[in-house]
Formats: sequence, structure tokens, C-alpha cells
Amino acid sequence: MLDVSHPYFDNSLSWLSYTYRLLMEAKDENVPVVERLRFLGRFAKERDDFVKEKIPLLRAMTFASRDTLEKLNLFPEVLLGHIGETLSNQLDEFNNILTGDLLPALREGGIRLSFKEPFATAHQEFLRNYFMQEIFRYLQPVFLSGRKSFKNVPPDNAVFHLVIRLYKDFSQEPASGEHDEFQYACLNIPVKNTARFVELPELNGVKQIAFLEDIIRYNLDLVFPGFRIHDSYCISSERPSPPELEDELTQVYASRVARQLEKQGFVVPQSVFFEKDMPEPMRQFLSERYDIPMEEWVEKGHYLNYSDLINFPRVSRKLEYPALKQFLSVEQAENIFESLQAGDQLLHLPYHSHWPILKFFNDAAVDPHVREIHVSLYKISGQSFLVNSLISAARNGKKVLAFVELNPKLSDQESPVWAKKMKDAGIKVMFSTPGLKVHAKIALIKRKVKKGWERYAYLGTGGFYRLTANESVDHILLTTHSEICNELELLFAYLATGQEAKKFKYLPFNTLQVSQFNMYRKLIEMIDREIQHSKMGRKAAIVVKINQLQDKQIIDKLYHAARVGVSVTLVVTNCLCLIPDLPTISEDITALRVVDRFHENSRIFYFFNDGQEDILLSSGDWTHRNFHRRIDVAFPVTDPRFKKMLKQVIGNYLNDNQKAVRLDVYQNNISVAGQSPAAKIRAQEANYRLVEKQELKPVAHAK
Repeated sequence: MLDVSHPYFDNSLSWLSYTYRLLMEAKDENVPVVERLRFLGRFAKERDDFVKEKIPLLRAMTFASRDTLEKLNLFPEVLLGHIGETLSNQLDEFNNILTGDLLPALREGGIRLSFKEPFATAHQEFLRNYFMQEIFRYLQPVFLSGRKSFKNVPPDNAVFHLVIRLYKDFSQEPASGEHDEFQYACLNIPVKNTARFVELPELNGVKQIAFLEDIIRYNLDLVFPGFRIHDSYCISSERPSPPELEDELTQVYASRVARQLEKQGFVVPQSVFFEKDMPEPMRQFLSERYDIPMEEWVEKGHYLNYSDLINFPRVSRKLEYPALKQFLSVEQAENIFESLQAGDQLLHLPYHSHWPILKFFNDAAVDPHVREIHVSLYKISGQSFLVNSLISAARNGKKVLAFVELNPKLSDQESPVWAKKMKDAGIKVMFSTPGLKVHAKIALIKRKVKKGWERYAYLGTGGFYRLTANESVDHILLTTHSEICNELELLFAYLATGQEAKKFKYLPFNTLQVSQFNMYRKLIEMIDREIQHSKMGRKAAIVVKINQLQDKQIIDKLYHAARVGVSVTLVVTNCLCLIPDLPTISEDITALRVVDRFHENSRIFYFFNDGQEDILLSSGDWTHRNFHRRIDVAFPVTDPRFKKMLKQVIGNYLNDNQKAVRLDVYQNNISVAGQSPAAKIRAQEANYRLVEKQELKPVAHAK
């Protein structure tokens, strides 16, 4: 039963509601079969992120005092039990979809994914040659037997490895179970250097695809000459990171729990995932050698790291979504700054081409009038187009300031390498700190011309690392709006100090909403304004499209707004802690979730405001972390052209009757397809048609 005295849905369980929505898409026979595989990959990625982020946090909370937990209305032991059951059920359904539905459907479509099957004799030569030419150079075999030190030995410092039991070729094979007569070795699976899925030569007109690790298994005799291979199994591990209590709790409770954990001697356990059917003697050997308790070894399916299915090869167009033509939002002028002087531009990715973004930073690097470039870089790699443009700009004599939030998925060695390249080129690089983390996607170009200074602002809802991949829905505003540019320059001046926001009592942001300064207050004021309109008998409406809505004070405000007659509609991709349909509390709040071909990442906030219709785009969700522990920016859309377009975009989400689901009080994903006699509306398709109708300048193909 729900506790109506505490009307907030648990964010962990809501996250799992989202992962199940991804499974629903993987089950949908109306989705092309290769795309269904990719939805399984998206599910696996979300599941892995969930386990990495939430399980350590909840385990830590079990060490907190009972008094603290009661005040937080948190019961971590009960929650962990429920989560474990849900994860297990979802994993079973995942495996059933993969092996029972998708592998047979692939075969019907002329594609065979080798799944725990022996290779055909006809492939032997290819497998040998491919291994020697493409894989062998990246392998690092390490013997485990007889080692006294396991420092820097997988799984201590690696993500994905093969563990092998082998014995000398001249000896008799040990009897089953006599594991101490085997030698053990591990071997990295170089997924960062080679493709996880390898296309083999066709057989009888059927395309053949194999897992990378199976090709390595086939060639282990080349890696360990003089040995016979008994068996091999995959393991996967990531170094644990301490739970970020400040991101989940208020500062008072975070400090209190941290002290309690320190007193209890809490250490985040390291979990290791292992392949199904790994023999217990092998697990026992590894557990003892690595000093990782057996209960931290978690069995998965026949293969690990299924998130790689996101990048399943493009082997058959008829089994995938058709390619989309992208459209230019600006004329292909010789210089993009000339185009922007004629008018601002709003990009709706991936339907618009990302070419103007590349052009924006490339022109800034080579334009002789550009003097300064300021940019925040959120989780990018050294291969990013933006890093190359900034290095070029610095070498061309521009003043470049880059505020960098490192990507935790890059190795500890990779990030400093490209950061050093930037510094060596003359870029002032500032890294995020625990007290100053920048989630905003912003840039400012300062250009000196005869008539004075010109400034060009870039504000986005998504990170640069996503934009050029054509995988997510985002909005980008390129503008010369004087107030926006003024406040963006002020924000970068603040970031350049490297100081925490709390050390600045006030910064005069007005047009922009900047978290830790004015965003929270401004949003509360905008909700209160709709409440007042409703109380005075006027139409009042709020529509929020967002990834996560978790902040309890904001939720309370939305409950209040709904109770006094404000129309509140939420389109939430991931976590929603507000509970819709609660009697007397949220009966008039509609909560939707849209999952489709492209990941929904854009944040759009709409307030009717007595007909003035305020629309904001934002890089941040409505969570405690984004409001109080990050720097995020919400920016107004004032151009009538763009407001009209965004209102149509919002309407398409609200009217979607193909890919939208309604969330009930228990976060069940209730399909709305077929519930209305109206024409079929699919938001992403409708929004693409909207861009197509406005632009009609096709330039490229999206995934």
C-alpha cells in the first residue's frame, strides 16, 4: 500500500519502471527486429547504471541509524529485497526475449547471431586470420595460479575479461572437480579496440555474426602455446565508487549519514559478474585469490555486457528503422556568424543536422574576428570534434576557457592525455570539483568587429558527446540575444573563479535560470503564478517534459497546483517521484512516458501564464542534485517562430497514442495505444514531419 502521508514514489523503483518500458519496446513486434536488439542494449545499459549507482547507496544506507532512516522514511533492507526481485524478473524476461523471440526472428530475416554454438568449418580460416590481424595485438594474457600479489590484476583494474582453466599439453587432463591441478589465467577482451560483434562470411545466403569473446575462445591455443584449454568463462567488474550522499540527501542528513558510515567502517563492496554455468571451483578460486566474498559474485546470462547490443552491426536495412534525412536549420553561409546576425536558430536534433554546431565552433577557431571562446564540456572524449576545434582556436591565438566535467567511463589514463593536449595548445582548462560541477551545455563566442563587440551564445539541453551521434532528442539555441549573452558571460566569469556557488551570496541572473543561484526560486514563482491564475478563475496550465522529477518541494508545489485547478501534465522519461492519480492529491495530474527510436533527452517547461505562454529549455532535471549540487541552465524561448514550433512539439508528445504510456500510482507502464479512435500519432515521427515541413533542406542520413 502507498503511504499517502508521504506521497513520493521511490526513485529507485521508478528507475526500474523505466527499464521495464525499454523491455516493452524490445518485445514489440511492430519494432524492426534489429532495433529490438538495440532496445535490449539500452535496457542492459540502464540496468548496469542502476546497479552501479543505486545498490552501493542503499547498502550504505543500511548502516545508517534507525532514527535517521525513520526521519527519511527510508527502509533500505526492504527496498533492496524488492529491487533484487525486480532485477531478477527483468533479467529473466530479457533472456526470454533475446533467445525466444529475437534470435529466431533474426534467422528468419537472414541473420544468424552465433549464440553458444560451434563455428562452421567453413569459417575456420576467417576466424584464424581475423584473430591474428585484428585481435591478437591487443591481448594481455596473465597467469593467476601461483601469484603472491594480485595488484593490478583483473578484475581489480579491468572491466571485461575471460578466465581460462588450462593445463600442460603433456599431462593427463585432471579429473572433474580437481581444480587445484589446473592452472588459471585471465585474458582481456579488447572491446575498446575491436568490435564486440564481428561479421563473418555469409553461408548459404545467411549473414553470420559472432561475439568477439567467442572468436578469442576459438583461438586460445595461439595465446597459450604448450597448453590445452579445459574451459573458459567471462567475468565483468568495475571499481566501486563511494555513494554520493549529497546528491540524494540534504546536506544535514548527508553529513549525518556519512559520519555513521565512517563509524561503522562501511566500505563499498566490489561486485563481479560472471557468465552463466561457471563452475563453482572456478568461482571459489577467484573469490579466494581476489578476496572478494562469494556473495559479491553475481551470475548473469550466457554473455555479459549486453549493453553492446546498442551498437549491433547495421547488416540489414529491412530489419532496421529507415534512414531519416536531416535538415539544415541555417543557410549554408560562408560564415555562420553572418547567418546568426540575420536571426537566431533553434535546432531540433536529431531531425536537424548537427552541421551548424560543427560550423559554430570551427568558424570560431578560424575567424580572425573571434577573440574569445568560453565553453563547458560535459563528459566528452579526446576524440570529440569540439576538442579539436578548441585546440585549433588556441593555436590561432584565441583566448579559450574550457570548463571540463570528466567522463567517468574514460580510463584514468585517457582523460589526462587529451586534457594535457588542450593545455599545451594554450587553452585554460578548469576541471570540476566536488563543490563545483557543471552540467550546463553552454558556450559563448566573443567577436571584435569595426562596430564593436559581437557575442554569440550556444545553449543546449544535451551534451556534445550525444549530439553528433544522432541518438537522442535535444534542442540547441544559437542566439545573439543581448540579455542571454550578458548573463552567460557573467556565468563564465563566475566559473573561472573555481569557487563554490555558496560563496557568492548573489549574482544578477534574471533572463537565465541558473541552478544554485536563481533557478529553484524562479520555478517556484512560475508554479505559484499559475496557482494564482487558477484561483482567480483564469485558465492555468503547466507542462513539463523532463528526464527526472524527484525534488520533493517541487512535487509538493505541483500537488498544490493540481488541487486548485491548474492543469498539470508531465512527460517524464526516467524517474518520477510524483505519484499521479492519488485521490484528493493528484487526481488531475497526468504522467506520461514516451520511449521510441531516439532517446528523449530534451527538457521543455511550459507555463500558460494567462495566455503569454512562457517556454523554457533546460539542461537540468528537477532533482535535488541538479538544483543544489550542479550548475545547470534553463533559458527562455522568446522568438515567436520557435515558441510556435515548441508548442506543436509539446502537443505531439501529449497526443502520442503509439509510443506513449501512462504511469499509474504504482508506476505501471500502461499503453495508450488503441484507447482512442483518433488518428495514430507518434510524437517522434510527428516532430520529424514538423521539421521537414519547415525546412525542406535534406543534407544527410541519421541512424
